[in-house]
Amino acid sequence: MSLSRRAVIGAGIAGTAAALSRTSAAAQPFSLPLPSTPLADKATELMDRSLSPALRNHSVRGYLFGRAVAERHGLRPGADYDEETMYLICVLHDLGLAENAGGDQRFEVDGADDAVRFLEDNGVTDARADTIWDAIAAHTTGFTDSPVYRRRRPAEAWIAVEGIGIDVAGGPTDLPAGYADAVHAGYPRLGGSRVLTDTIEAQGLANPRKAPPTSLAGEIIRARHPEVTPLTWDDILASGGWRD
Repeated sequence: MSLSRRAVIGAGIAGTAAALSRTSAAAQPFSLPLPSTPLADKATELMDRSLSPALRNHSVRGYLFGRAVAERHGLRPGADYDEETMYLICVLHDLGLAENAGGDQRFEVDGADDAVRFLEDNGVTDARADTIWDAIAAHTTGFTDSPVYRRRRPAEAWIAVEGIGIDVAGGPTDLPAGYADAVHAGYPRLGGSRVLTDTIEAQGLANPRKAPPTSLAGEIIRARHPEVTPLTWDDILASGGWRD
Protein backbone atom coordinates (compact mmCIF):
# COMPACT_ATOMS: atom_id res chain seq x y z
CA MET A 1 0.00 0.00 0.00
CA SER A 2 1.61 3.25 -1.06
CA LEU A 3 1.75 6.22 1.28
CA SER A 4 1.10 9.78 0.24
CA ARG A 5 3.81 12.34 0.86
CA ARG A 6 1.67 13.83 3.62
CA ALA A 7 1.22 10.49 5.37
CA VAL A 8 4.97 10.02 5.43
CA ILE A 9 5.43 13.26 7.33
CA GLY A 10 2.53 12.55 9.67
CA ALA A 11 -1.21 12.73 9.48
CA GLY A 12 -2.51 16.20 9.07
CA ILE A 13 0.78 18.11 8.94
CA ALA A 14 -0.31 19.98 5.86
CA GLY A 15 -3.85 20.22 7.20
CA THR A 16 -6.41 21.28 4.70
CA ALA A 17 -3.82 22.78 2.35
CA ALA A 18 -5.37 21.15 -0.69
CA ALA A 19 -8.40 23.40 -0.28
CA LEU A 20 -6.41 26.57 -0.91
CA SER A 21 -7.19 28.78 -3.86
CA ARG A 22 -5.90 27.86 -7.31
CA THR A 23 -7.03 31.14 -8.79
CA SER A 24 -4.76 33.59 -10.58
CA ALA A 25 -3.06 36.40 -8.70
CA ALA A 26 -4.29 39.07 -11.13
CA ALA A 27 -0.84 39.75 -12.61
CA GLN A 28 0.26 42.06 -9.79
CA PRO A 29 3.37 41.34 -7.68
CA PHE A 30 2.79 39.74 -4.30
CA SER A 31 3.62 41.77 -1.22
CA LEU A 32 5.76 39.72 1.16
CA PRO A 33 6.44 41.93 4.20
CA LEU A 34 7.42 40.38 7.52
CA PRO A 35 6.30 41.79 10.86
CA SER A 36 8.82 44.30 12.20
CA THR A 37 8.00 44.89 15.85
CA PRO A 38 10.71 44.92 18.53
CA LEU A 39 9.74 41.40 19.60
CA ALA A 40 9.49 40.07 16.05
CA ASP A 41 12.90 41.56 15.22
CA LYS A 42 14.47 39.86 18.25
CA ALA A 43 12.87 36.56 17.26
CA THR A 44 14.25 36.93 13.74
CA GLU A 45 17.71 37.55 15.18
CA LEU A 46 17.41 34.43 17.35
CA MET A 47 16.34 32.35 14.36
CA ASP A 48 19.18 33.73 12.23
CA ARG A 49 21.89 32.85 14.73
CA SER A 50 20.39 29.49 15.78
CA LEU A 51 19.30 27.76 12.57
CA SER A 52 20.93 26.74 9.30
CA PRO A 53 20.02 28.78 6.19
CA ALA A 54 17.71 26.01 4.95
CA LEU A 55 15.78 25.90 8.22
CA ARG A 56 15.64 29.70 8.44
CA ASN A 57 14.11 29.94 4.99
CA HIS A 58 11.69 27.10 5.80
CA SER A 59 10.53 29.01 8.88
CA VAL A 60 9.90 32.25 6.98
CA ARG A 61 8.18 30.44 4.11
CA GLY A 62 5.89 28.81 6.68
CA TYR A 63 4.80 32.26 7.79
CA LEU A 64 4.26 33.53 4.25
CA PHE A 65 2.35 30.41 3.24
CA GLY A 66 0.31 30.77 6.43
CA ARG A 67 -0.73 34.25 5.32
CA ALA A 68 -2.08 32.72 2.12
CA VAL A 69 -3.95 30.15 4.24
CA ALA A 70 -5.51 32.92 6.31
CA GLU A 71 -6.57 34.87 3.23
CA ARG A 72 -8.15 31.77 1.73
CA HIS A 73 -10.21 31.36 4.91
CA GLY A 74 -11.23 35.01 4.83
CA LEU A 75 -9.21 35.82 7.97
CA ARG A 76 -7.74 39.30 8.32
CA PRO A 77 -4.55 40.13 10.23
CA GLY A 78 -5.22 42.34 13.21
CA ALA A 79 -8.92 41.50 13.17
CA ASP A 80 -9.22 37.72 13.01
CA TYR A 81 -5.72 36.69 14.04
CA ASP A 82 -2.60 38.20 15.57
CA GLU A 83 0.03 38.43 12.85
CA GLU A 84 2.96 38.93 15.22
CA THR A 85 2.04 35.81 17.19
CA MET A 86 1.68 33.82 14.00
CA TYR A 87 5.12 35.02 12.88
CA LEU A 88 6.66 34.10 16.23
CA ILE A 89 5.28 30.56 15.97
CA CYS A 90 6.81 30.14 12.54
CA VAL A 91 10.27 31.64 13.13
CA LEU A 92 10.68 29.89 16.49
CA HIS A 93 9.12 26.52 15.67
CA ASP A 94 12.39 24.72 14.81
CA LEU A 95 14.56 26.02 17.65
CA GLY A 96 14.65 22.42 18.87
CA LEU A 97 16.72 21.58 15.77
CA ALA A 98 19.42 24.21 16.44
CA GLU A 99 22.97 22.88 16.59
CA ASN A 100 23.21 23.87 20.24
CA ALA A 101 19.72 22.67 21.13
CA GLY A 102 19.66 20.87 24.43
CA GLY A 103 17.15 18.69 26.21
CA ASP A 104 16.07 15.09 25.87
CA GLN A 105 12.53 15.66 24.64
CA ARG A 106 11.45 15.39 21.02
CA PHE A 107 12.57 18.44 19.09
CA GLU A 108 9.09 19.94 18.89
CA VAL A 109 8.74 20.09 22.69
CA ASP A 110 12.31 21.20 23.36
CA GLY A 111 11.77 23.90 20.74
CA ALA A 112 8.51 25.00 22.34
CA ASP A 113 10.26 25.26 25.69
CA ASP A 114 13.10 27.30 24.18
CA ALA A 115 10.61 29.58 22.42
CA VAL A 116 8.73 30.35 25.62
CA ARG A 117 11.96 30.95 27.55
CA PHE A 118 12.82 33.52 24.88
CA LEU A 119 9.39 35.10 25.23
CA GLU A 120 9.59 35.22 29.02
CA ASP A 121 13.05 36.79 28.82
CA ASN A 122 11.45 39.49 26.67
CA GLY A 123 8.54 40.15 28.99
CA VAL A 124 5.88 37.99 27.30
CA THR A 125 4.16 35.96 30.02
CA ASP A 126 0.51 36.21 28.96
CA ALA A 127 -1.66 33.85 26.91
CA ARG A 128 0.45 34.47 23.80
CA ALA A 129 3.22 32.38 25.33
CA ASP A 130 0.77 29.50 25.83
CA THR A 131 -0.51 29.77 22.25
CA ILE A 132 3.02 29.73 20.87
CA TRP A 133 4.06 26.78 23.05
CA ASP A 134 0.98 24.77 22.05
CA ALA A 135 1.45 25.40 18.33
CA ILE A 136 5.15 24.58 18.27
CA ALA A 137 4.89 21.49 20.45
CA ALA A 138 2.03 20.12 18.33
CA HIS A 139 3.11 21.16 14.85
CA THR A 140 3.86 17.62 13.62
CA THR A 141 1.02 15.81 15.40
CA GLY A 142 -1.91 16.67 13.13
CA PHE A 143 -4.29 17.60 15.93
CA THR A 144 -4.31 21.27 14.94
CA ASP A 145 -6.56 20.08 12.08
CA SER A 146 -9.29 19.23 14.59
CA PRO A 147 -12.37 21.43 14.05
CA VAL A 148 -12.80 21.69 17.83
CA TYR A 149 -9.17 22.77 18.25
CA ARG A 150 -9.67 25.41 15.57
CA ARG A 151 -12.84 26.63 17.21
CA ARG A 152 -11.37 26.86 20.71
CA ARG A 153 -7.82 28.04 20.02
CA PRO A 154 -6.56 31.32 18.54
CA ALA A 155 -6.55 31.18 14.75
CA GLU A 156 -2.87 32.15 14.53
CA ALA A 157 -1.92 28.73 15.95
CA TRP A 158 -3.47 26.57 13.26
CA ILE A 159 -2.77 29.10 10.49
CA ALA A 160 0.94 28.94 11.31
CA VAL A 161 0.99 25.15 11.51
CA GLU A 162 -0.86 24.81 8.21
CA GLY A 163 1.59 27.18 6.51
CA ILE A 164 4.53 25.21 7.89
CA GLY A 165 2.94 21.99 6.69
CA ILE A 166 2.49 23.31 3.17
CA ASP A 167 6.20 24.11 3.03
CA VAL A 168 7.07 20.55 4.08
CA ALA A 169 4.60 18.36 2.23
CA GLY A 170 2.59 20.66 -0.01
CA GLY A 171 3.35 22.19 -3.36
CA PRO A 172 2.75 25.18 -5.64
CA THR A 173 -0.81 24.12 -6.43
CA ASP A 174 -1.71 24.47 -2.73
CA LEU A 175 -1.22 28.23 -3.08
CA PRO A 176 -2.48 31.04 -5.32
CA ALA A 177 -0.93 30.92 -8.79
CA GLY A 178 2.54 32.44 -8.80
CA TYR A 179 2.71 32.88 -5.03
CA ALA A 180 5.16 30.04 -4.35
CA ASP A 181 7.52 31.40 -7.03
CA ALA A 182 7.44 34.84 -5.42
CA VAL A 183 8.18 33.41 -1.99
CA HIS A 184 10.96 31.15 -3.28
CA ALA A 185 12.61 34.08 -5.05
CA GLY A 186 13.21 35.65 -1.65
CA TYR A 187 13.55 32.50 0.43
CA PRO A 188 14.90 29.64 -1.75
CA ARG A 189 14.44 26.07 -0.60
CA LEU A 190 18.16 25.17 -0.27
CA GLY A 191 17.26 21.50 -0.08
CA GLY A 192 13.96 22.14 1.64
CA SER A 193 12.23 19.25 3.34
CA ARG A 194 15.12 16.85 2.72
CA VAL A 195 17.48 19.03 4.77
CA LEU A 196 14.84 19.29 7.49
CA THR A 197 14.41 15.51 7.53
CA ASP A 198 18.16 14.88 7.62
CA THR A 199 18.50 17.27 10.56
CA ILE A 200 15.75 15.51 12.52
CA GLU A 201 17.31 12.13 11.69
CA ALA A 202 20.81 13.15 12.82
CA GLN A 203 19.50 14.54 16.09
CA GLY A 204 17.48 11.42 16.84
CA LEU A 205 20.41 9.12 16.09
CA ALA A 206 22.67 11.17 18.34
CA ASN A 207 20.16 11.11 21.20
CA PRO A 208 17.54 8.31 20.97
CA ARG A 209 15.55 9.92 23.78
CA LYS A 210 14.62 12.60 21.26
CA ALA A 211 13.09 9.99 18.94
CA PRO A 212 10.43 8.18 21.03
CA PRO A 213 7.87 5.81 19.48
CA THR A 214 5.33 7.48 17.15
CA SER A 215 7.24 10.80 17.10
CA LEU A 216 8.30 12.23 13.75
CA ALA A 217 11.96 11.64 14.61
CA GLY A 218 11.19 8.08 15.67
CA GLU A 219 9.33 7.35 12.44
CA ILE A 220 12.12 8.79 10.28
CA ILE A 221 14.74 6.65 12.02
CA ARG A 222 12.55 3.55 11.88
CA ALA A 223 12.12 4.00 8.12
CA ARG A 224 15.71 4.91 7.32
CA HIS A 225 17.61 2.75 9.81
CA PRO A 226 16.22 -0.77 10.08
CA GLU A 227 19.44 -1.73 11.87
CA VAL A 228 18.46 0.47 14.83
CA THR A 229 16.33 -1.30 17.41
CA PRO A 230 13.69 1.21 18.40
CA LEU A 231 12.06 1.59 21.77
CA THR A 232 8.64 -0.07 21.49
CA TRP A 233 5.39 0.25 23.39
CA ASP A 234 6.01 -3.21 24.87
CA ASP A 235 9.41 -1.99 26.11
CA ILE A 236 7.68 0.88 27.87
CA LEU A 237 5.14 -1.47 29.48
CA ALA A 238 7.87 -3.90 30.53
CA SER A 239 9.77 -1.09 32.26
CA GLY A 240 6.78 -0.32 34.49
CA GLY A 241 6.30 -1.64 37.96
CA TRP A 242 2.80 -3.09 37.54
CA ARG A 243 3.94 -6.34 35.85
CA ASP A 244 0.91 -6.28 33.56
